[in-house]
Amino acid sequence: MSASVASAVPAQRSSTRRTIWITWILAFVFLGSWSFASPHMASPDEPAHAAKAAATVRGDFVADESDYNPGRGTFALPDLFQQAWAQACYAFQPDTPASCAAPIAGDLNETVEVASHVARYNPLYYAIIGIPSLFPLSEWTFTAMRLMSAALNAGLVALTFGVLSTLRRRALPTVGVLAAMTPMTFFIGGSMTPQGPEIFGAILVAVSLLSIVFEPHPGLLRVRSWSLVAGAAFFVLARGLSPLYVALIVALVMLAAPRFRVIADVVRDRKFWLPLAACVVLGVTALVYTLASGSLALGIVYPDPTLTARDVVSQMVHNTDYYLEQILGTFGWGDVHLPVWLLVLIGGVSVTIAILGLSFAGWRGRLAVALVLLLSFALPIVVQLGSFHQSGMVWQGKYVLPLAVLAPLLSGFLAARTSVLDRASGAILRVVVVLVGAYQIVALAFNLHRYVNGANGPWVSLIADPWLPLIPIALILAAALASWIITAVLLTRTSRRDAVDAPQPLSAT
Repeated sequence: MSASVASAVPAQRSSTRRTIWITWILAFVFLGSWSFASPHMASPDEPAHAAKAAATVRGDFVADESDYNPGRGTFALPDLFQQAWAQACYAFQPDTPASCAAPIAGDLNETVEVASHVARYNPLYYAIIGIPSLFPLSEWTFTAMRLMSAALNAGLVALTFGVLSTLRRRALPTVGVLAAMTPMTFFIGGSMTPQGPEIFGAILVAVSLLSIVFEPHPGLLRVRSWSLVAGAAFFVLARGLSPLYVALIVALVMLAAPRFRVIADVVRDRKFWLPLAACVVLGVTALVYTLASGSLALGIVYPDPTLTARDVVSQMVHNTDYYLEQILGTFGWGDVHLPVWLLVLIGGVSVTIAILGLSFAGWRGRLAVALVLLLSFALPIVVQLGSFHQSGMVWQGKYVLPLAVLAPLLSGFLAARTSVLDRASGAILRVVVVLVGAYQIVALAFNLHRYVNGANGPWVSLIADPWLPLIPIALILAAALASWIITAVLLTRTSRRDAVDAPQPLSAT
């Protein structure tokens, strides 16, 4: 390593730490806006996740499943968590505002039996978001638990941008990250569900791996590797399919690597051994827990004895557009839909970065992107075929998000490989961050409107009995808008000094 490059590494690490803290604040503000912008239990299965979290922090890891299907059971919990099940009276009824929910009342601390169909899920995530339930209980408890989830997910977002800050050519990879973080990911990230750390952990894992193999730098290997471990910890331990997604991401990144020799060099570097061992331990732990606990069992099932394998394939192929809509942004219990023009804009950013990546990638890079798209389409069918006899048709598009996000992420790194786009990359990032910020705010506004006045209610006035969030609507929108304006300003400034701030990558030859 040259003296100039070596001296640049400490400065880069300081810059990376600053980026992480600033990004964590901005991401938490925006994710927190989503936490307030939806009524209690507006995320699918949120009552079950809330009950699981409250039980976990009280040391109750095993539910009583004697009266239910495997995977569903009851915990002895405060009555607040039983009342949670009655909050989502608006679910599946887009014209019904959330004001239909009964007020949280009564003796909230009275111990009752509360059902949860995620009783066997890994307890790591729930041990974190359940902490606020140990304090005096009120209707704010649910929002506080959401904010704990938002803080965790914001940390994963912050580490992702910290890794990006170590790149010399960071503009187009940043565009890929912005495209991957669709409004759906932020809705999930501001809710009580382990899908949040699964998705944002997947993004962090992918970006860490891509940075290691696309811009190798021994001096930055340690920080990138431990970011990989942080992402893997919350990714593989989130849900039953997560270890499979991790394995696929690793394989696809290796396939797309500009030079296979880079991978060998990284594996031989002793700085990578401990993080690699940690990732292996996490992966094995996740697999052992899944197999030992039976966490893949569906606590609530809707079997249809008339279904055949051919029916499953036909229905899932026919529902491709619906699954794609869920990846981009279908909120609530699947009853908060965005207008087509907005969905086209959201998807258009991902398509644009994919075109740029494919235009300048070698055959292995193009094959890797194509495989991500193919697997995102085919893997859900394979998974559903393995369980439809017991569960019926339960697949949702958001379930494949941890894998699907790899397409824009990989495309961003592939596009950054060419010098042809060097002069345009900063301008592309500036345009994209404005577009992404705009549709993120509009999506948040559509979500608020649906719950306040109903999907077909007025936009400029309140109905007779509107739902109102715990903090003023204007404050929610102002906080979300401010976070994106600051993000746009900071990314614009960063894009103009890419080639100066980051140390030069060492040659892999």
